[in-house]
Amino acid sequence: MTAAKLNIKTFFGCSLLIFSPVVFGDLNTRMFDLSMSSETHAVFMKSLQQSLNLHPESLLQDSLISQQINQAKIIKSELKPKMYFQMNSKSPPLDSETDSFFQSLQQKNTSVLDQTLILEQLITDFGQTKNRVSQQEELVNSERASSLSEKTKLALRMLDACFNTAAYSLLLEVSNSSVVQHQEITDLIKIRVDSGRAPGREMSRSMARLAEAKAKKLLIGSNLAESVANFRSLLPNQTACKKFPLTKFYIELNELNAIDAAQADNNDIRSANFKITALEKQLKSIKQGKYPLITAEIRADKFDVHNSEDYNLIGAVKFNWNLYQGRKRRIQEQNTREEIKAATFQKEVLERNVESLVSSNLAELKQSKLTLEAFTDAYTANVQSREQLKLQFFAANISLLELLQSERDYLEAAEALVLNTKKIRMAEHLHLFYVGALDSYISVQRGEN
Repeated sequence: MTAAKLNIKTFFGCSLLIFSPVVFGDLNTRMFDLSMSSETHAVFMKSLQQSLNLHPESLLQDSLISQQINQAKIIKSELKPKMYFQMNSKSPPLDSETDSFFQSLQQKNTSVLDQTLILEQLITDFGQTKNRVSQQEELVNSERASSLSEKTKLALRMLDACFNTAAYSLLLEVSNSSVVQHQEITDLIKIRVDSGRAPGREMSRSMARLAEAKAKKLLIGSNLAESVANFRSLLPNQTACKKFPLTKFYIELNELNAIDAAQADNNDIRSANFKITALEKQLKSIKQGKYPLITAEIRADKFDVHNSEDYNLIGAVKFNWNLYQGRKRRIQEQNTREEIKAATFQKEVLERNVESLVSSNLAELKQSKLTLEAFTDAYTANVQSREQLKLQFFAANISLLELLQSERDYLEAAEALVLNTKKIRMAEHLHLFYVGALDSYISVQRGEN
């Protein structure tokens, strides 16, 4: 497929999910979804957009864009007429025939006031200002693309914060279940030990595993508290996520198409392209500096405003040609050419980095369906094994060690499922970021409700 940006409708016009919903069971093997409901998802996306708009980093980007736009307006103003008003005050010359110097000052101490009004209009500078305007417009476009990139990076941090709080919330639920199970097993072991049907070492082993499960719960709780604090720093006054946001988009897992889309629509690359174009316009403006500056001027002079009716009205065309500037223009040209080279190399480095990130991220997504199926199957198998071994333990058909190991395996399988689901969901949103579609996706999701 030739290089072209992916149709955004591909992402949003299709309700097909790349993955089916992932589920797992609690203590009683009740099934529940890892993902938010549609209503909760829509509310979260609105909250994300609101927090994004009000975040200082976003407001900073808006300010930077405004500065560039205002600079463009300043340059454009040079093409419009200019009006100047001058007022000069001067003392009249001393009369040498006056009897004394001081008498002369007393007689002629009234100052003469002159006024001048000048109207000036640029006729042509042979494209210098026009190219400066074009240069600044490209810088505005570059700043907009860069700003959008920074805002979507901030959005990714917000999404990652949501994924973290959701993952640790789900794991805490699983950990609570594991602690309850270990406590039940310990209580049963105590009865067996007290009745003499089991050796005392089983009680010690069970207590050790219970302590291990409680320590795991405390660790997860600590991680959850940390992730919630980070979440609230990014999305203040918003409720921390307890489940994962939905992945309501379709991803074409074609590496060539994805790289083409990234080259065309990645905001960092777009910003770099605009910057290069701006430098090219700057070079043209410098080259055109060898041509003269032609302006039209109307000048009205009023002499001795208080005592005279004399005035002059002059119309003129001014021709200003700077023939020699000590090789300044040539040096400026050379320096700008080097800036263009540097900007081009930076863009090429950026393109290679983006290509590498897109390729590695897509490789992960291509295996994600199989990966999730494997983790889901492993979790389901551990849930079933856990319940079966508990029944067999009650019937004295298995050892305590086997039962305790089943609890550990269950917790590890649940943890692997949750964390890998988080990783894959984040990879999906990263793909949208790389191809420059994350902002559009957030806007669409925000407007669903």
